[in-house]
Amino acid sequence: MRTEVAVPNIEWHGDTPLTLEFPAGWDVRRCRMACEDQPGMGAEQIRSALETPVGTRPLSRLAEGCEEAVIIIDDMTRPTKSHQYVGPILDILHGAGVPRDGVRFIMASGSHGTYGRLDFVKKLGEDVVAEYQCYNHNPYEYLEDLGETSRGTPVRINAEVMGCDLKIGVGTVLFHRLMGFSGGGKMVMPGVAGIDTIEHNHGAVGGFGPGLTPHPSTGYLRNDGNQMRLDAEEAARMAGLDFKVDTVVNLRRDPVAVYASDFVETQRRASEAARRWHRTEAPRGMDVVVANTYMRANEAALGLWPAYASVGEEGSIVLIANAPDGYINHWIFGRHGRHRGARLWNPERKPLLRGKRLIIYSPYKERSLDMKLGLPEQTVWLRAWEEVLEVLKAEHGPRPRVAVLPDATSGIPETALEWNV
Repeated sequence: MRTEVAVPNIEWHGDTPLTLEFPAGWDVRRCRMACEDQPGMGAEQIRSALETPVGTRPLSRLAEGCEEAVIIIDDMTRPTKSHQYVGPILDILHGAGVPRDGVRFIMASGSHGTYGRLDFVKKLGEDVVAEYQCYNHNPYEYLEDLGETSRGTPVRINAEVMGCDLKIGVGTVLFHRLMGFSGGGKMVMPGVAGIDTIEHNHGAVGGFGPGLTPHPSTGYLRNDGNQMRLDAEEAARMAGLDFKVDTVVNLRRDPVAVYASDFVETQRRASEAARRWHRTEAPRGMDVVVANTYMRANEAALGLWPAYASVGEEGSIVLIANAPDGYINHWIFGRHGRHRGARLWNPERKPLLRGKRLIIYSPYKERSLDMKLGLPEQTVWLRAWEEVLEVLKAEHGPRPRVAVLPDATSGIPETALEWNV
């Protein structure tokens, strides 16, 4: 009898689960995330979190006397259902006397490019987009120069943000390849920072880019003392980020924890909560690891890190990259031509760190992503699940050991938490 495993799928395009079928005889293990059975917080719980911050005045007090407010939301590379938090925030702002036309939303895309009306609707809802100003961030123009951080980063921040009396950020905390965990001051830098600011933080400070060596404080789960993060927080302090909402979500993208306060306080608390709620089973030495990329499918490469924790040296990784809109644009690390790339683009195609084969599985094939992951002889893109199974049968025989990661872009391998690497 065939084994069926369901995983969450296409978050911004209907949230329809994907059911994977495996042949009889295969030893299939669906790796559980700690947050899976945890219900999301209700509207009143969210509102209470906004109005009972730790270490700062409540938002209603901060909004008193303000005429211009900006709500900075994270972009489409993050799973945040921003409308869950924005509704109560707007009620609080208007209750404090901030007029509707005094409120604007800016999507903190950093160097990710621009977004359209439908993207803002997915984040904020039709009513908010219809009644409030919503803007893209431009990392190349309309920037206010605030000086330099102690690490020499030029701090140039979105001028519309800087023109507001009250600056609020709303986002979700997940593991992060460079800064340990996302959230906190990242909403400002790189979120609404200029391209030179982002380049210096990622390159000169962080050590990421051709010919550079990553700073030893950076990397997955390395949050405290992370030089990139400290640099970003210094920039956010210079910009005057007043109030931050950092959330941790379950596999339905509903919050299991909401922290509202000073952005350093919220980020530290949320990163600890993410360690708890996103902890994921991580069996070792598996023949096959199926790494679903739900919350950040448009950055599917992030799913490789959890997969490496479980795949054997001769094993195969199946990366499910179901992003109908495709891989995210990146003006810092991205490829922008056959032989051209962004400022910190590395043209070298790197081999897998562990495992023998990478299968990218998705009907939404794009050659530019195919050229990004693994060596050519290691990587194949397949559009049909039956084709994936045939390749795995040929490679691993009739009874492979299979681990299925329900979301490898949010789930943290329990082994990585134990060793904190």
